[in-house]
Amino acid sequence: MNEREREQIERAAKAGFTLMEVMVAVMIVGLLTALAVTNVGRYMRRANVTATQQQIVTISQAITQYQFEHNSKLPENLEVLTEGDDPLIESGNLKDAWGNDFQYEKIGKKRFKLTSAGPDEEPGTDDDLSNIDTDKKGN
Repeated sequence: MNEREREQIERAAKAGFTLMEVMVAVMIVGLLTALAVTNVGRYMRRANVTATQQQIVTISQAITQYQFEHNSKLPENLEVLTEGDDPLIESGNLKDAWGNDFQYEKIGKKRFKLTSAGPDEEPGTDDDLSNIDTDKKGN
């Protein structure tokens, strides 16, 4: 092997990455990916909560409009809001961000409660979302 070939081999060896360098790079990329996935999940939960809160406002406004048009009477159910040639709300908007139906309950003759089971999708838990602020802890 002549001097020129030896120099080419040395240059090629120096130009490449060692196995250790590649492994460190892969580990760093893996850690960054894990952090990103964790944060994306948290932001998705917040986005779903915000979207559901906005849907509650929108449906509540449709119920109020229904009351205005029907001598202060509440609708029998939410589907009534989607009926007719000019519905007050589209039928696809009657589900929360997790794909579950909103729970509608009349409270007396003029008040109502509109509830989503929230992120855990279990009704009656602390993460439920509603148009009525309730203190579940009794304070």
